[in-house]
Order: sequence, then C-alpha cells, then structure tokens
Amino acid sequence: MLDIAPHVRIFEASPSDDFVKKRQAAIKEIAGKFFKPNYISRLLSVANGVVIASGSGKLPPDLANDVATSITKVSPAFVAEGHDLELATCAMLAAITAIKTGSKSGSLTAADYIAVGIWSGMSWQPGSNNERFENLRKSLLDLSRDHVLRAAAVGRTRSPPAGAVVLATDNGNLGKVIENLRSVIDTLVTNAAVDREEIDLLWWSISGWSDVLGMKYADAKPTAAAIALGLDAAKRLRRMPVDLHKALVLRRVPDGESISLAQLVKILGDDCASLGASFGSKTLVTENTQVFPLLNVLVSGHAKGTGKGAFSLPDLASRALLEAVTVDVVERREV
Repeated sequence: MLDIAPHVRIFEASPSDDFVKKRQAAIKEIAGKFFKPNYISRLLSVANGVVIASGSGKLPPDLANDVATSITKVSPAFVAEGHDLELATCAMLAAITAIKTGSKSGSLTAADYIAVGIWSGMSWQPGSNNERFENLRKSLLDLSRDHVLRAAAVGRTRSPPAGAVVLATDNGNLGKVIENLRSVIDTLVTNAAVDREEIDLLWWSISGWSDVLGMKYADAKPTAAAIALGLDAAKRLRRMPVDLHKALVLRRVPDGESISLAQLVKILGDDCASLGASFGSKTLVTENTQVFPLLNVLVSGHAKGTGKGAFSLPDLASRALLEAVTVDVVERREV
C-alpha cells in the first residue's frame, strides 16, 4: 500500500492518524474512479487533468468534483472550496495508486493509458516551487515513465517458438498439435513485427528523407527538421520509444538556438501546418492539450497557454517523437 503520510503534509502540516487513514481510503476510491468508464477518452482525460493539477496545483472542475466526492464520503465535514492543493495532491496520489495496482485488460491496460498520458504531459513541465509538491510530481513522473518503458521493452522481447508436438499415429492428440501450431504461429508473427519495426526505422534513418515535410531534412529549416525527425520516426515505431530510438532521431538533429513555443510558431511559418496536418482531426490530441502540448501548437498555429520556457532543437525532436508515438500506440492499443 502506498504510504501517503509524507505527502499529506503538502496540505496538512500536522495530520492525525485518523486524518491520514481517511485520506488513504479516499485515494483508493479515487484510483478506482479513474478507470471508470474504461474508455480511452476517459483515461487520457484523467491523465490530462492530473498533469494540469501537477503544474498549477488546481484540478479541472469535473475531476475536482470526483476527488472531492470521495473525500467527503469519508470526511463529511470536508469542503472543496479553498482546498485546491489537497484535491490536486490526492489526485496525484490516486494516479500513483492506479498505475501500481491497475489490472490487465487486453493488450493495453487502463494503467498503461494513464501512465503514457502523464509521462507525456509532465515531462514537458518546468516543475513546482513547492518542494514537497514537486517531490510528489517527480515521483509520479518517474513511475509513469518507468512503467511505460518497461512495457515497451517487454513488448519488443523476441520469444522462442514452442517445441513441436508430434502427431500420434492414431491422431489422438490432433487438438494439441493444432494448439501447438497456433502458439508457434503467434510467436513468429510477434517476432516478425519486432523485426519489421527495426528494419523500417533503420531504413528511414539511412534515407535522410522527411515524409511529413516532403523533402530532405538537410534542405528544411532547422526547427522544422528537428520536429519532423520525431514525427517521421514515430510512424515507424509500433510501441513507445526507448533510448535507442531517441538516439536515432537525435543523431540528425541540426544545430540551433533554444526557442520558446511562441517563437517556434513564427519560425516555422507554413511548415507549422504541414507538421500538424495529420493530428488536427484527432480529438484525443485536441482535447488533451497538456498531454500533447507540441502537437496542439502545430495544429492550432499558436502557443497560447504554453508558458515562456525555451527548448533546444533536441528537446523539440524528442518531444515530437514522444507525443506522436503516444497518439499512435494509444490508438492501436500497444505500449
């Protein structure tokens, strides 16, 4: 069970044992709520809301109401007004609980969706000045990233096919033979998908051609080339990127000064629309601006609400890779 006592002190300086136990119960219920309904749109919306809270200390209204309802259930005297930091902290603790305890359901778990969204959103944030709150934010970010990378590594593991089952002379074990053949075929298909991903990515890396820009990276503006590298590589990946994929992208990133997203829009000019063209129709992107900040800038053509932080070209390339792959793997249900 998650030890919430150190984090409760973010909003309550001297909590009693009873206070901590009640918040523990509420957080457990909130974690369960995060998975209901178990739809992609709901899960990414939860991740987006938690990311907003981790940056501003305030949850979006709908998510804040869910959290407040669970707290009120165990503490009837609780009033949500004026307790934004408590609501945000409990939501983040619930996200940690959800990721750690989420059960399997198909090829992609609900916990995977939330972890992917939180990693994508929080990795873009500058961090909080509240030391205790920032420690919690980092813990959630690290957990989410490690969870996703672990799933990505496992999904790319090649497995040896099962040993052959020999058909008996009386055909008495025909069912077992057929089951064995199905197992072998499934394993070979899975291994072939891993091989194909590697081949596609390596050929792209060698070519030096950008599909999204329709030109060589060397002929494009440095900022456009950096982002295109991430977007183009993402099309070749079947699961979330690991360090090797990031390295293949960064090896071609041109030199350039760090810029803000507002400056990025001006520098890209017409390239902005080209880079964002395939994402404007995706509501998973446009409704979750904190999970996909860069893609939304490319789609909208403006950087309103994105802050004034400056980002290097490698940062932009890495960001484009992470966000574009997140969209793709979420739609295909594979991390």
